[in-house]
Amino acid sequence: MAVAPDACRPRTELRSYSPTYTLPPFKAVYADYVVYEQHRHEFMNQPRARAALLHGGLVWRLALHSFGFDDLPSVLEGISREAVPYGLMLLINDQTYFDDELSEEEVDSCAARIIHDGTMDKVSWWPRPQAWAASGLNVGFWSTRCEEWFQKRLDNI
Repeated sequence: MAVAPDACRPRTELRSYSPTYTLPPFKAVYADYVVYEQHRHEFMNQPRARAALLHGGLVWRLALHSFGFDDLPSVLEGISREAVPYGLMLLINDQTYFDDELSEEEVDSCAARIIHDGTMDKVSWWPRPQAWAASGLNVGFWSTRCEEWFQKRLDNI
């Protein structure tokens, strides 16, 4: 079947479509932060959460934010039962010791977690540990300046 020349669309009306569709950029809202905090609090209720306090830096402060000061004695009682299969093994003077340690994914999830449309899109609410380590705030201890930055960041979220 032939098409009459005048029935064709002018070239200006032709559209090209890409075979891949990209979603518009995801923009996180406060409700997403609340969900992130719930996930972080759930993790902090597990025995291995003690490792977050041992990690130090911003991960330590986020863990403290989840625990609160009242729960610290129970967290600091000793290693969890998961320390042997999942934690850190140290060999010192022919003696084997175990301690809790976070996996890279657990460390990363302390700073960021967003689930969007069934896929994992990471939005960092807080600097990731590598960025924190390279920042001017990482001075080897949690200083007053670190706490001021943390509280200001918390208020801005």
